[in-house]
Amino acid sequence: MKVIDRLYQYINAKQTTPYMVAKKCGISGSYLGKQLKGKGSVGSDILLKIKERYPDLSILWVMTGKGSMIIEPQLSEQQAIAYELREEQAAYFTSKDEMIELLKGHISELKKALSNKDKLIALLEKQSAYPDEE
Repeated sequence: MKVIDRLYQYINAKQTTPYMVAKKCGISGSYLGKQLKGKGSVGSDILLKIKERYPDLSILWVMTGKGSMIIEPQLSEQQAIAYELREEQAAYFTSKDEMIELLKGHISELKKALSNKDKLIALLEKQSAYPDEE
């Protein structure tokens, strides 16, 4: 697939027309159509104009077909920090909940052990109250 074919793929994905893209980029309205018919190469100056108007278009993809057609918008520094904070909070709350469940299990085991010791103490007290007569 040639550069012009990938440009048309992007244009279709954006649900616009080659004429509208050309007009927005300040190039001849028929330029892209002529390139498609002749399978000509698109000049770097034209690609730069398109990239300026369509910053989400990956030039690497246009040139090579590798990678993603659309570049995800970069997060601002504040958005990135907020995103990381939400991720850390989610991890914290998940580990906190796991720790609470683990501690509940330990408490239950300790209560059982305490109950068994209370029973043993009661049994020993009973035995000491009625010593065996020998």
